[in-house]
Amino acid sequence: MDRVEFGIDIRRKLTGADLYVRILQICSLLPLPYIFLARSHPPVLGTRNLLSALFDTGICVLPRIEAYALSFLYRQTLSEVAVYFVILAIALALGIVASRLLRGNPEASVRFHKAIAVLIVLDLVIRIIPVRANIAFGIPAALTGLVIRAACLYLVIRDLKACDLNTAK
Repeated sequence: MDRVEFGIDIRRKLTGADLYVRILQICSLLPLPYIFLARSHPPVLGTRNLLSALFDTGICVLPRIEAYALSFLYRQTLSEVAVYFVILAIALALGIVASRLLRGNPEASVRFHKAIAVLIVLDLVIRIIPVRANIAFGIPAALTGLVIRAACLYLVIRDLKACDLNTAK
């Protein structure tokens, strides 16, 4: 793991926040093969398979607010294609915005890290509220989402702590 270094103004290496963004982008891509296959071959919707497990895991790792927004979009449009492209657009926009903010001004990067940490904490709080929507895809997928989001929070906090240690010296 010599490619990963925790901190804020790191060049040519991955930081914890960079890993968080990549994890979120990868998890955004997990539901897409299932959506694509379900659109072209509807009988796949009635079976449990690898693609449905990837879909469940991907949706459960996404921030709750994004998952609820995607659900709302689908209920309003009844179009899997709209959901498909919105997931892609969000992942792309996140990568572009995060890249600029994480590699730009160090003060803006610290603020962005803090904002990410707060949003993840809020997401974790929403996930532990005992409502049916939080286990819609099953307890294993919900726990996987909770664990991955908590790990992402750890990555972002490690960056902030490394930044504090560097500024204290």
